[in-house]
Amino acid sequence: MRVVRSWIAVAAVAVLAAGCVRGDPYENEPEEPEAPTAPAVRRVPAAPVTAADSALAAARIAARQDSVSAAFRKVRVLRWREVWGLRRDVNDEQIAAAQSLGVRAGGEAAIERLRRQGRLVALGDSTEHWVLRKMTHSVPYVTPDARALLVEIGRRFHAKLDSAGLPRYRMKVTSALRTEETQVELRKTNPNASQTVSAHEFGTTVDVSHERFAVPAPPREAAAGGAPAVSPEVWEVEAEMLEEVGKANAKPLQALLGRTLTEMRAQGVLMVMMEDAQPVYHFTVNRRMTAGR
Repeated sequence: MRVVRSWIAVAAVAVLAAGCVRGDPYENEPEEPEAPTAPAVRRVPAAPVTAADSALAAARIAARQDSVSAAFRKVRVLRWREVWGLRRDVNDEQIAAAQSLGVRAGGEAAIERLRRQGRLVALGDSTEHWVLRKMTHSVPYVTPDARALLVEIGRRFHAKLDSAGLPRYRMKVTSALRTEETQVELRKTNPNASQTVSAHEFGTTVDVSHERFAVPAPPREAAAGGAPAVSPEVWEVEAEMLEEVGKANAKPLQALLGRTLTEMRAQGVLMVMMEDAQPVYHFTVNRRMTAGR
């Protein structure tokens, strides 16, 4: 703990004194780069920061780390019965739901046509509930029902985090819509991929990591035209701290998201499979989530 606190103090002083912003504060996984994000918003140069301000920021972040770590220790990890409950919806059952509620795209032209018709929608690279991981065998489009499902999962997951006194970590989406061609390519490298049709081919199914989670979205401005509650420089250091703490506490985060999915499964909202070969929750929307089509 002392080593981490020292690193936080040094990092806070260095970043605040330099007044610079380094890279993407929400991800630190060069081996698995995130999908492209929107251009950074131009910031007004910050006022000079004193040594006292830096010390206060470092103390604040160290205290925040202690608080978050303590809250994580109170979260019970998944028990074997809970894991079993998350592995009951086999591939064939999810495919049946996907075929009933989804659409099938045969390539880029078909995806674009379905998008124009509103039958497929973009997930978005970064929202308050999730971020996209780099996708090599799928594209970030789903049906409106599936996107609404992901929003509802995120909302309920955040409610559980709030109740546990934890920051609003976000899901990492690893896979979405696949075509028949990309599914064939995936089988060559992933033995866990469906050997027939996949629920992912209908835009109703999403994979999210149950090993890695993204830090919360950056703090919003206090009011229209007002200053952010936390300066971008301080938030960058805090985000790096939260990322490290999140990695060290992946099991509690896995449990809170898993319990969210279990509750929604019991309500008939989704079908879910907790996978191991690919450490993801693989889930399919199981009823209409949007009004009208």
